[in-house]
Amino acid sequence: MKSITNKKPLLIALGIVTLLVGCSVAHIAKKQQVSQAVPDFNSYTDVNQKKQAFFDFIRPHVQHENQIITEQRKELLDISKGFSGKTLSGSDLSDVQDIAQNYRYTPKQFGHKELKELLSRVDTIPENLVLIQAANESGWGTSRFARTANNFFGEWCFTKGCGVVPSRRASGKTHEVAKFDNVGDSVASYVKNLNTNSAYVHFRQIRAQVRAQHKEPTAEQLIHGLDNYSERADAYINDILAMLRHNKKFLTKS
Repeated sequence: MKSITNKKPLLIALGIVTLLVGCSVAHIAKKQQVSQAVPDFNSYTDVNQKKQAFFDFIRPHVQHENQIITEQRKELLDISKGFSGKTLSGSDLSDVQDIAQNYRYTPKQFGHKELKELLSRVDTIPENLVLIQAANESGWGTSRFARTANNFFGEWCFTKGCGVVPSRRASGKTHEVAKFDNVGDSVASYVKNLNTNSAYVHFRQIRAQVRAQHKEPTAEQLIHGLDNYSERADAYINDILAMLRHNKKFLTKS
């Protein structure tokens, strides 16, 4: 008969493994949390290092959002290719409706026209465009709103207490600068804004036209669809284009 005393070393070993696993999970969670914290970009004395650090900080969050969109778009394209009727039904309709709801598009039915409109929304945004706009809108991560509200794209909200009140807000205005829990949420909100807001129909039209030519839309092309992103309109577009050209060497993946 096996001695029950032999179980003691086993229990100790299991306890050690459990402890190590627990520590490992905690370490991973801590790393993920730290990766969301905004670095002190004001502390950089070398401008080139500051720019590279900023892009490297934002880039993984852009790639994460684009990966999600890529998978959704592939699903829609597969459904679209296999669709030969007048309207979708069954599981295909259910899958499309789930995606459409996230993109604030809820027509009464889904035919070829509606699928085309949805696909114009469910599309990626060039990484370089996101990085340059983040740099422009946040002052390379040093703005008050980037540091205190994780807002890297100057997005507004319109419910009292939803964000941070701008110090120079004009009399009679009620908007606030939106506050986010982390930089990932800020990037996700910006991407959703360009893909759903009626102000950026032109942006989505340009992107869809490039896609129709079986080409990958570029930052240079889509910047021209941002005429409603700022009250400065064309002057804003020219600034973003200039920043894009001036910072190309820093936009290469490290």
